[in-house]
Amino acid sequence: MTRRSKKNPFTFMEVLEQHVRESRVSFHVPGHHNGTVHDPSLPTAFHKIMPYDLTELEHLDDLHQAEGIIQQGEEALGTLYKSKSKWLVNGSTAGNWSMLAATVKRGERVYVQRNSHKSVWNAIEWLGLEPILLSPELERGSGIPTVVNLATVQEAVERYPGGKALLLTSPTYYGDMADIQAISTYLNQHMIPLLVDEAHGAHLIYDGLPRRSAIFEGASAVVQSAHKTLPAFTMGAWLHYKENVDENRLFHALSSFQTSSPSYLIMASLDHARTYLEHLTERDWSSIQTSHFAFVMELKRAGFAVKVGDDFTKVTILTYPKNGLIFSRHLASIGIDIELAAEDHVLLCLPLREIKMEEIHHWVKLIQNASKHVPLIEDDETIYPYPSTEQVSKLTVLHDVVKTVRLSFQDAVGQIAAETIISYPPGIPWILKGEMVTEEKVRVLVEWISLGRKLQASRHVMMKQIDVIVEEF
Repeated sequence: MTRRSKKNPFTFMEVLEQHVRESRVSFHVPGHHNGTVHDPSLPTAFHKIMPYDLTELEHLDDLHQAEGIIQQGEEALGTLYKSKSKWLVNGSTAGNWSMLAATVKRGERVYVQRNSHKSVWNAIEWLGLEPILLSPELERGSGIPTVVNLATVQEAVERYPGGKALLLTSPTYYGDMADIQAISTYLNQHMIPLLVDEAHGAHLIYDGLPRRSAIFEGASAVVQSAHKTLPAFTMGAWLHYKENVDENRLFHALSSFQTSSPSYLIMASLDHARTYLEHLTERDWSSIQTSHFAFVMELKRAGFAVKVGDDFTKVTILTYPKNGLIFSRHLASIGIDIELAAEDHVLLCLPLREIKMEEIHHWVKLIQNASKHVPLIEDDETIYPYPSTEQVSKLTVLHDVVKTVRLSFQDAVGQIAAETIISYPPGIPWILKGEMVTEEKVRVLVEWISLGRKLQASRHVMMKQIDVIVEEF
């Protein structure tokens, strides 16, 4: 017998607050038992939050079988985004895996943006999918990769027919957004669902924005990291989907790729983030955007070259001819922590709130002072564009039994890589497993290693070696 949904007049946060206020006895996990088990040296703030770290008690519902207060929260979220929605407690990573598992079966073909996050490539590898790579457009001047355009999507579908889904990244790390409406309209003619990794776009909901979340523009499923742009805890994310996504497969994937012990703190923060968005008025949106624009104008007045994408919360300072990596270290030394630094630029993520003018003047003054101590780039060979690749290409799918050999970077040129090398942030692979190693990619890797840029890779990569497949004839 199935239980009926137990509607509650309170929000998820209010239910947790009531539970804590009742000072209940905990004979259940987690092991801190409502915060009663702790070391006296534990910071006070941490101790205060422990009672809210709860488990699947009947009146607190179950994320994987939501019929009560969690179901209500997800329904409220779906109303806001005009979709069906699910909370995620393992970040957008779990959402990307689940979107793909729900729409593409093992061995089937999927179209995917080349500058996708590593979670997408991990999912494609472990789910056994055949990826067709779509290269993004490059911004003139900066060389920063942006989005995949409609013509590239059309070329991919025509050259490599039979794909079961297309996965795009929009907005990108730098705030550029694809023409989702045009792309989804084209894909609908071919019965191909559009999946969007919108990790940085949970806030793009206001109908006065030039471009909104892809879920409003025709996408079949969208994953958002609420924690990236909204007041939610790290790992808190959302998945929105439409009727053409197989719900049974989606739910099975979500329960498989997420923890069976979801964090109630994360879920409470997700409900708070949704409430925060709901309460933003038209005046609030205007004030937020105006203050962000004022910040950009002050940066320009201070002499900085600035790029702002379609997402107004992402601001890129183009530092050339000064070194962006060293610039970021000077900023950190005076208490300013940024999102990303590269050789010729730094990326700032602005908060979704009105920024006061006194904050703007203070921040810009600090940034300007830090810039004075940054040396010029001596050799422009350290400035690298996005790697030149075909607009549409097929990635070599490697099987577990494939033979590999470890070569020096230079000897590996022209070979197929047997491992993935990622610069982090942003978490986008520089070399993909199954992709050819080129002179350009090797040259960049050598420079990154000398500069101490953070790479997610095997230890031997830091010794300028890479595993490649052994071709047998």
